[in-house]
Amino acid sequence: MFAPFTRSMTFTLGLFSVVLSPDLLAETDPDQTPATALELGSTRITAEGLGANTEHTGAYTTGAMSTATRLNLSIKETPQSISVVTRQQMDDFNLNTLTDALRQTTGVTVQHLDSDRAAYSSRGYSINNFQVDGMLNTFGRMKSDSDTIIYDRIEVVRGATGLTTGAGDPSATVNMIRKRPTAQWQAKTGVSGASHDNYYSYLDVGGPLAFDGRLRGRTVLAYRDSQSFRDNYALQREVGYGILEADLTDDTVLAVGFDYQNKHVQGTSWGTLPYWNSDGSKADLSRSANLAADWSSWPLKDKTTFASIDHRLSADWRLKAAYTHRQSDTDGKVYYGGAGFPNADGSGMTAWTNQMVGTSKMDAVDFNLAGSYSLLGREHELMMGYGESDQRDTSPYQRGSTPDGYVTIPDWQHMGGIVKFADRTTGLKGAHSSKQQKAGYLATRLSLTDKLHAVLGSRYGSWEIESVSPKYDLNNQLTASPKSSQTHNDMWTPYAGLLYDLTPEYTVYASYTDIFNPQDARDVSKKYLEPVVGSNYEVGLKGSLLNERLNLAAAYFWSTQDNVAELDNSAKPDKDTGEQFYTSGGKGNKVQGFEVEVSGEVMPDWNLTAGYTYTHSLNGNKQRNNTDQPMNMLKLSTAYRLPGEWHGLTVGGAVNWQSDFYDFAERPIGGRDTDGYLITESTKITQQAYTVVNLMSRYQFDEHVSASVNVNNLFDKKYYERVGFYNGVYWGDPRSITLALDWKL
Repeated sequence: MFAPFTRSMTFTLGLFSVVLSPDLLAETDPDQTPATALELGSTRITAEGLGANTEHTGAYTTGAMSTATRLNLSIKETPQSISVVTRQQMDDFNLNTLTDALRQTTGVTVQHLDSDRAAYSSRGYSINNFQVDGMLNTFGRMKSDSDTIIYDRIEVVRGATGLTTGAGDPSATVNMIRKRPTAQWQAKTGVSGASHDNYYSYLDVGGPLAFDGRLRGRTVLAYRDSQSFRDNYALQREVGYGILEADLTDDTVLAVGFDYQNKHVQGTSWGTLPYWNSDGSKADLSRSANLAADWSSWPLKDKTTFASIDHRLSADWRLKAAYTHRQSDTDGKVYYGGAGFPNADGSGMTAWTNQMVGTSKMDAVDFNLAGSYSLLGREHELMMGYGESDQRDTSPYQRGSTPDGYVTIPDWQHMGGIVKFADRTTGLKGAHSSKQQKAGYLATRLSLTDKLHAVLGSRYGSWEIESVSPKYDLNNQLTASPKSSQTHNDMWTPYAGLLYDLTPEYTVYASYTDIFNPQDARDVSKKYLEPVVGSNYEVGLKGSLLNERLNLAAAYFWSTQDNVAELDNSAKPDKDTGEQFYTSGGKGNKVQGFEVEVSGEVMPDWNLTAGYTYTHSLNGNKQRNNTDQPMNMLKLSTAYRLPGEWHGLTVGGAVNWQSDFYDFAERPIGGRDTDGYLITESTKITQQAYTVVNLMSRYQFDEHVSASVNVNNLFDKKYYERVGFYNGVYWGDPRSITLALDWKL
């Protein structure tokens, strides 16, 4: 039981001794005045107000963000719905992964496809736009469920964000903002142990390195070694992040960095658990059931190199340039009983098996100029820029057959003893694809009167994708190279927002943007679906109180879209690449709904974020679609630090409630067809409304040491996170308890 914990500590603390040397600790002499560094992303800050960074603020909100428009605005000044998961909230509720953070984000639905693939959606559509430090990050069929230890905050802008991301759905954009070096030396480390032998340790250290603080650095290291409530499943993850920041001049800051996340897994599933037995009765498989071989694995290694330069041209104007290179690699073999209907004697199930191998590379560059200007006696803000991204996915050609009967599972109740299949990769080039985006963008915030403001913008560019699937004969000679491609030039995306200040604290707004989203989803014939087109609207009220430490928001939204991709549950994944296939949702998809949110400091030492969302989605026939997602969601997280002699104790809780959802799957009704397959009919699977309650507490012994306890799913609620996907269901997590000890310099 303690071996994983020991390995975790050895990994992290061994590097601790390298990074945090006595010479570095000497820099913390209180008599030594640290140099003042040029601040990146400066914002309007009052004596008690907040800046953009959330670390060390203890807040559940931020004072400024730029994910929606690239203009450096407060949440109240931005004419769209925004949620921010801050460093404090992540620490309070043990939100260690992107999935954990989005589970507590207003308006976002999290549903797993299987043990290692999480899908996120908002406002009726999948979330496919991800950024890191405002830079576009594209993903193939595997998304990295990043460890959040390296992030200062996660900003989520709901609705279309065509101005900053180009092509996209009116769902949301998720922007993960990395931690930056600090002007003073700091160090923090901690260890934790949780249910199911889940052990974690981390080290976070940084500060001035040389040249009187003009060179600063930061290093974050973490390691997780975890078993699971699911049989045979285990995960190990190594995390590394390093950044150097240098003041080249009094007006110029250069930053270079690297982050690394390497996830190893065993017992990987590929799909859901069967919902029905072969006789049509409910299978009622337990939450711990896992129809995967113990060696089944779909690992993922992410390596990202990034650099940026920020130059202050004058008191009001800044020039920025940034570059990102990311490479994701996977090489594993999956064996999972995802097909069929179970029998009591252990028969009835067939395995999906594949070698998951490939590399995805992405390069992105961005240049922008921002500042203020005078016009008609008033001050306005302007931002203009240009960006490119290029993604290349490659995989080797695979060849190989499995022995007769290999995919027929002898006994799905006992998955041990299944031999790993032989390597299928060859030295030949297999399926490969590329995706390129190029765009110029322009945005301005106009102060039309003292109370009336407008945010206007436009993005103009191109989008191109190409996919090639080479075919070879038995002599390894190329016989064909089927190609699919699409190109879209002259893509123009307008953006308009109007804001009126009712009082200094409250603002009403309205916003509009076009939707144009070329799709890289393909149908079962491997043809790309037609682009998605439509419009997105939003009107709302925002408030900012207590020196911007408390934000209030209410919004009504609606959007129209044509040709939306929907997963084709009737089509099996490609046996060579694992690609999933889609169908077009046709014309006239309409989504409308409303949401309310409060986030920030209600009173001193009391943080709160609470949001309610209602989303109603209809297809072209005015029938409800996206029935596999809840129409109503309520999410609340709060933490309170007690006064007086109990001031060292913080207590809190989180409540997630969502309404019912359903989908259809094939249920056996008796008998077999002429080919010997069970006869089935489409039948509804429903998950009723449910509530999950989490608790947290932390005691600060002194300025250096604290201990915390987190309980997730306090009442051990049993529920399905997803239903209907590949004819089955995916269980939500049971109750778990985490104990943690943290130390800071």
